[in-house]
Amino acid sequence: MKSPLRSTRALVLWLALVLSSGSSLAWGPHSEITQAAVDTLGPDSALLRRLGPETAHLREYCWMADWRRQLHREAGVWFYADDYLLFPRMTTHRDHLCPDVELTYEPYFRRALQALRTETPANAVRWIGSIMHFTEDTGSPPHAAEIRGDVHSKMENWVDGKAIKIGGYHPQLLGATDDEAVVGFVKRMDGLIAFSKERAERAKPFVVSGDRSATEPIVLESALESSRVVADLLFTLGELADQRNSDGADLRGMVSAMAPRGLEKIPAKIVLIGTDYSTLADPDGHYEFHQLPPGKYRVSVLQPGSAVTSAEVMLVANQAVERKFALPADPVAGNLMRNSSLGTVWLSATQPDAWYPVKSRIEGPYWEGEMVPLEKARTYRLQISWKDPSAGRIGIRLRKSGDMSQLPEEPGPVSPGEKPIEFKSDGGFAQVLIFTAGAPSSIAVSVALAAVE
Repeated sequence: MKSPLRSTRALVLWLALVLSSGSSLAWGPHSEITQAAVDTLGPDSALLRRLGPETAHLREYCWMADWRRQLHREAGVWFYADDYLLFPRMTTHRDHLCPDVELTYEPYFRRALQALRTETPANAVRWIGSIMHFTEDTGSPPHAAEIRGDVHSKMENWVDGKAIKIGGYHPQLLGATDDEAVVGFVKRMDGLIAFSKERAERAKPFVVSGDRSATEPIVLESALESSRVVADLLFTLGELADQRNSDGADLRGMVSAMAPRGLEKIPAKIVLIGTDYSTLADPDGHYEFHQLPPGKYRVSVLQPGSAVTSAEVMLVANQAVERKFALPADPVAGNLMRNSSLGTVWLSATQPDAWYPVKSRIEGPYWEGEMVPLEKARTYRLQISWKDPSAGRIGIRLRKSGDMSQLPEEPGPVSPGEKPIEFKSDGGFAQVLIFTAGAPSSIAVSVALAAVE
């Protein structure tokens, strides 16, 4: 019989290999494709007027979907990429190759448009980054042709990014209404798939033979067409975003909380239960929604170090409501986990926010927490408040990098009833694992990962 530690290490190795193989399938010139598309819009375009200085982030956020499950860290703010990738209409990550990527077109198009109309430019530009990524990945020849492995990686990276320019291209409006634009966007994407699939078939013999010079011009054709499609996408989003709800209502306010040490830059996430509406507060705690449909909403707020807080808000047409949230501290001081109570909040009735279901042939089903950054040379304690200790066990996974493709180090799971796990950190990241066949809330009241002071 395998020991828990040995079998878990085998599981980790298998997961790392799977994730690594997916990570290597990266369409190299995302930023160049994006910039070429943005350059066609002109300074007076509706999208650039709405985004303002945030437009410059499009070159970076076009990688958003490749950051899934990761904590993205910038100078002034950190955020979990999944806050711009998962929402009630899309509760799981999709493959970036055809045909699975085709499932992303409508929901992410509508979510980006929603963000432009209802959220701040800083939030909207990140949602736009997500739909751009799926659009651009579709245009990668091996993505369109469903080619994996070494040929895939070479084919989509044997291209000169500096040659991606589409000056003189005039972006096309994909539809005059939201529904028309969705139909037009999907049709445009179908054309991009056919275009790039044909280029993949032409380029494949040259890739197999190692002839990069013959491959590059063919792949460049797909990169240029991808950029034209992104230009149409951005132009359409900007034009439609200006269509206002005549009865729209605003909701804004301030979130105050005591953030745990090391996570002060992770802002609060504000969600409207039963809808796709969500946003992140700014670094000072201010949040805002614009042009929401009037009605009663249940608002919930999540932030590391605090208990999930909810309240009902009534919005009236053409009026603004200010609602402040003072978040109570988590029962365990300094808890680094979001949604430590393991309850379903917004994403799905069967999936707790900030937790991920995993099905393993080796260990069986378990739940995996978000990437939590650790400080070097500090001691941490993982502890769980059990409801039914016999129904599961808990573990900790340590990673030197927040990149999911990197092989983690792991101490192994701990059986229920044992003392909390304590470990000294070398920095990097930790993920909490809860091994159970059902919902984690069925066996536990809460989970905490905090530094030992």
